[in-house]
Amino acid sequence: MRLRDEGETIRRGDGTTARRPLWDTGWGPQRAAQYAIRCARYVEVDRLQLRPRDRAAVRLDFPYATGRGPQRAEAARAVAARFGVEARRLDRAGRALRVTGPAEDVARYAAALPRVLGHAEGLATWAARMYGECARRPRHAEHFEALGTTGRRAAAAYFRASAFRRIVQVLTGPQPAAVVEVDPALPLWEQAETLAGVLGEYGWVEIRDAYDPAVALQLLDAAEQVEAPAARWPVAAAHGEQLALFDGASPAPAGPVVVIPCSGPKLSHPAPAGELYTGSLHTHARRTADALTAHGGTVLVLSALHGLLPLDQVIEPYDHTWDDAGSVTVEELHAQAAELGLTGADVVLLTPSRYTQRAAAVWPQARTPLAHLGIGRQRGRLTAMRESADQYMTAA
Repeated sequence: MRLRDEGETIRRGDGTTARRPLWDTGWGPQRAAQYAIRCARYVEVDRLQLRPRDRAAVRLDFPYATGRGPQRAEAARAVAARFGVEARRLDRAGRALRVTGPAEDVARYAAALPRVLGHAEGLATWAARMYGECARRPRHAEHFEALGTTGRRAAAAYFRASAFRRIVQVLTGPQPAAVVEVDPALPLWEQAETLAGVLGEYGWVEIRDAYDPAVALQLLDAAEQVEAPAARWPVAAAHGEQLALFDGASPAPAGPVVVIPCSGPKLSHPAPAGELYTGSLHTHARRTADALTAHGGTVLVLSALHGLLPLDQVIEPYDHTWDDAGSVTVEELHAQAAELGLTGADVVLLTPSRYTQRAAAVWPQARTPLAHLGIGRQRGRLTAMRESADQYMTAA
């Protein structure tokens, strides 16, 4: 298969070949190879599947990478819209996508995406370095010392994540005419999106032209011919992923969504959220949540630092409480619930008061069987619910 002629070159008015953004770097073969390897770390592109009527589908996986996998997957969905293809989530953790559309457009998108993500990450790193320089200035020492070690780390991560999201918004939109400038009278840590807007405008490129035609052709040549689309996209068991598709239009999942608290005690190494926490109340609530979802449903861990965590989402050990700066906000919890397609779900909160207050702001109709109970009575209620799970769900 060959790409349409306009997909192979961009020509100027005088007939000479124009420079294409992000791949025609002029670095030479060695640096170009290093660049390709670096970009490939951001996303794993599976073999294309060619469908009838010149349609194609491809699976994309986004490695964990210190929690950035889901954020890169969301960026990939925004990039997909610019290429005229559809990208839908394949797993609850948000680290796998299925992309469908016209075969040539899917190939162009898959060829361009690693470079686009690499470009956005580079601009976000630039913003993060400026934040770091700001944090090291003596006149800001009092502010950052008050955050503590954990708070400083969380604040820096939040700044970079906010900058990355804004940069992607700029790169996936039309070329901006003007952006709001950074206000020197305000501290930089309050201007993540403003700074990112400036950097995004500075680094703006036409991402629809950011693919190497040779790579797109290779993807098409290596594609697998499929006579009819599968009923469901195959998911490797090694990834521990769900077969259901999740997007904003997805219906609420069958069975309840049961939210349980995180805990201070944790394993000493990165692990899925369903295994990381070892505190007694968390463990007690987890056993009850498993009983309530035995016939279908979803269990989420509510973390003061990370928010809503699917059980299979791998995270690193951390030390953070609701009293620390950088704790997840109600607005962020709303956004996470929407991304998971759970805003209209039947929710049970097996959480103590501080967790319940925040989660109930997202799900006002949620059941709160532990509300206003002391720790001893909470354990008793959890045991009773676990032993009569079917009756509790039916009565509810």
